[in-house]
Amino acid sequence: MDKLFWRTLQGNDYVIPTGHTLTSLTAKLFTYLSSTDPELRDEIAYETFANFLLRDYYSLEEIEIYIANLLANLEIGIGESGTDSVFLRAFSVLFLAEIVHNDNKVPQLKKPITKTILEKGLWYLAAERDPRGYVKEKGWAHALAHTADLLLVLGKSHNTGKRDHQMILNDIRAKLVQSTDWVYVHGEEDRLSRAVLEVLRRDTLSTTFLNKWLKSFLMPEGGTWKGAWTKDESTRAFFNVRNFLRSLYLQVTTEEDFPKQDELGETILDAIQELRPY
Repeated sequence: MDKLFWRTLQGNDYVIPTGHTLTSLTAKLFTYLSSTDPELRDEIAYETFANFLLRDYYSLEEIEIYIANLLANLEIGIGESGTDSVFLRAFSVLFLAEIVHNDNKVPQLKKPITKTILEKGLWYLAAERDPRGYVKEKGWAHALAHTADLLLVLGKSHNTGKRDHQMILNDIRAKLVQSTDWVYVHGEEDRLSRAVLEVLRRDTLSTTFLNKWLKSFLMPEGGTWKGAWTKDESTRAFFNVRNFLRSLYLQVTTEEDFPKQDELGETILDAIQELRPY
């Protein structure tokens, strides 16, 4: 199947062509997840799969099989950095996010399956070592941004609750304060803050927990940001944390009808003002 085949299918409102099956077409799309061709990966694989889901083409049993395959993909090449294996992992996360997004609109996933996606997603958040956003000629890798998208839809899910929301926030914090190898410059802080925003919108977390969580950004693993500018590793983590908190502040304070908006905004601002590398 060449690109023209897929473009024709997309132009025909994603109707399955005569002589083809949904199963065979989806199997082919999954082979594009690891492609270094951004057109195949982004514009054909992702857009087509998303539209197949939107049109309710798949049975629950089929979706569960795809979830298992996508979760397994997160382990392939994990720990590598700068290699092409990141595309398979990053776009498997994005496919999972699309599945949960559709389930949020028309619930059908069972709670244990959603919990498995969350647990593996949080594992992947911590385990992924390739921080690249845009890769020249090969397009977006964006593993962290795609993981943030997954956490966003999981935060909204009918199958997640208080404990899950606490884990999402705590693991995002851990990722950022340990992000010593890269300064994220492709909007990752905005994607992460939007994920947190949706968790906060659920209003399941106490003021005490949120205050403690925000204060924890002032205390990296070494116990303080003091002297961060003297070490490249600490400087990177410091700016990732600062950029995230600034993004979160803007999003919380500009939302309409947001729970605990004034209180949250004030607490986030206090954390930003206290966050200093000296």
